[in-house]
This record gives sequence, structure tokens and C-alpha cells, in this order.
Amino acid sequence: MNYKKVITAILLVSDGSINHSYFQENFDINKDELIKIFDDINTELNQNDYGFYIKYDNKSSDLVTIRSISSELADFKPPSILRGLSTPALETLSIVAYEQPVTKLKVSEIRGVESESSLKTLESRGLIEKSGTLDIPGNPYLYITTNLFLEKMNISTTEELPILGEYFSNIEEE
Repeated sequence: MNYKKVITAILLVSDGSINHSYFQENFDINKDELIKIFDDINTELNQNDYGFYIKYDNKSSDLVTIRSISSELADFKPPSILRGLSTPALETLSIVAYEQPVTKLKVSEIRGVESESSLKTLESRGLIEKSGTLDIPGNPYLYITTNLFLEKMNISTTEELPILGEYFSNIEEE
């Protein structure tokens, strides 16, 4: 199998970064081999003067555009993954972002309506994920935002989210 072609194609069609464990498990390669493949692909992309490269860290990787053409792309970027989300889904996403880790019950209590459908929509779009369970009877799932959410919001951490409402002058009061 030509790992370079397959890995590049997977990164191209994915909507956001992919955990290295996905490649390691599916292609039976170790981390060092994967990093070498990323470096080889990046060398070829650079030599052929493509407008993107594989950005990676210790946990995940993604295809991103090179900085020198980012301004030229402003008029050509596809619509955001956030476009088309319903108002309930956006409300749910906001609650997860500010309250994480949070259970489905807590989200529903805050919204005042059942939120399972919105959570499923957000999870299917890769904006939230389950991050374990709460150690109480029933073991409800805990939801958190993903790296894709951070990327789409153009922030590094959820601490960069704006403070909610006019009533709070600092995050501690919230």
C-alpha cells in the first residue's frame, strides 16, 4: 500500500485534524514511521509548490494552507462547518463549550428542552465528543468540544472564548 497517497487523501477529505492513533491502528505503523511519512509528503508538496502542507504535533495532523497564500484565499474558502447548524444545535454547542465537561442532562436542564438530537448532530460534525463518563448511577457521558471546534472558532483553547453576557466583568464571576 502507498501510505503517502492514502494518508494524504484521508487528510484531504477529512474536515479537521485526525488523531495519529487512527493512522497507526489502521495502517499498522508506529509513530516514528508516521512522522517520517508526514515529512516525506511535506517535502514533496514543497518541491512541487503546492499551497498546502501537513501540520502535525504529537497527537494529530491536518492539511493546512501555507501562510503566504492565506490572504489570497479569503474570497474562496468554502462555507464553515458551523453554517447550517440550527439554533438549538448552536445553543447546545455554546453550552458544551462553556460548561465542559458536561452531561446531556445538564445541557437539557440549561436549555429547558431535550438536547439529544442536537448533541448527536454536533458529534456527527466533529464539533463535540464524548470524553468519558460521570461516576454516578447510569454513568452518563461527558461531552467536550473538539480540536475541530477550536479550529473553526479560530482559538487555541476554550479559555479564549468571550465572557458571557454583560453581567460578568471577569470569568471568576461567571
